[in-house]
Amino acid sequence: MKYMNRMLIGVVLSAFMAMSSVAAEELTIVGTGSGVGILAAIGEAFSQANPDVKIILPESIGTGGGIKAVGRDEFLLGRVARELQEKEKPYGLSYIAYAKYPVVFFANKSVSVTNLTAQQVLDIYSGKITNWKEVGGNDANIRVVQRQEGDSSLEVLLAAFPGFKELVVTEKAKTTFSDPETEETVLNTENVIAYGSYSNVKALDVTTLTIDGKSPTDADYPYVGTLGFVYKEANYASNIKKFVEFATSDAAREVITSAGGIPLP
Repeated sequence: MKYMNRMLIGVVLSAFMAMSSVAAEELTIVGTGSGVGILAAIGEAFSQANPDVKIILPESIGTGGGIKAVGRDEFLLGRVARELQEKEKPYGLSYIAYAKYPVVFFANKSVSVTNLTAQQVLDIYSGKITNWKEVGGNDANIRVVQRQEGDSSLEVLLAAFPGFKELVVTEKAKTTFSDPETEETVLNTENVIAYGSYSNVKALDVTTLTIDGKSPTDADYPYVGTLGFVYKEANYASNIKKFVEFATSDAAREVITSAGGIPLP
């Protein structure tokens, strides 16, 4: 009996050691918070097909932070919401796009308004419109949230939203410095409006606003940015190469769409 017990323990330990030897390798991707919902969905699909690899997406350090971290060899793969700027090119990084992402305006559930015109958005952010009743909503003061200079979602609006680049935002606006902070502010503050990546907010208990009747799922929705990866060619091998190739393949297209993104042509 003692022999049988020792043999059973030996089998269990052998199985545990075998499992440990094939424990999933972690691939950490640092950078922007924009479109992280899309990348998380791609990562989940990839890990289902490749259970030996676990995709880790730390809290956002911004596109610039991701480029710097990969450029300084602190991490091997970065997630970005724009291409490299001239000042970042000395890092010697390669860039590849994998999806488009809509930038949306969204509000706390206390807001009954579901659509704004582009002009109304400009007037709200400039402080010309200060009460939701002026745009068909409840009699409540509008609380405005803006993002810090250089934010990826802001850069999309500056480039694609007519008048946003020239806009002087009301001094009463609150500035947030990350996607999680923005989302938390909207979730917990009545009558607030903000903007951010659709894939990040689509599952939240908030109101996603259409603009001039256009929804972020419409083919002609105009406020769209590009998501990509940065890496050093010397490190482009093994699981990094495998994951990037998966994210940019036809196999990821349905995943990207389901997560609120737009596959590349």
